[in-house]
Amino acid sequence: MFVKKFTASVHVENTIAMKKNALVLLLVVTVCAGCATRYNISLTNGDVITARGRPKYDQTKGGFYYTDGLGNPAFVSGGRVREVAPASMSNDSQFLPMH
Repeated sequence: MFVKKFTASVHVENTIAMKKNALVLLLVVTVCAGCATRYNISLTNGDVITARGRPKYDQTKGGFYYTDGLGNPAFVSGGRVREVAPASMSNDSQFLPMH
């Protein structure tokens, strides 16, 4: 009888631990998915720049700071930008990263 009670309590503890781990994993995946969003910066000459994360507009410089596909910081003048949109919502038919 003691063995059955001990085994049952270990099973319940393992189930609770697995549920906690699954919840933490789900939270991590959700947060990382938001960080990995790609944005397309469409330029007036027809080129498209794919940026990691959302580009930040700087009013003092008059342009956008972004991280390129290789992870390097970059800048593009606001006068050259036609559209900034998530890659899934961009109007352009081709999404080719530029370096």
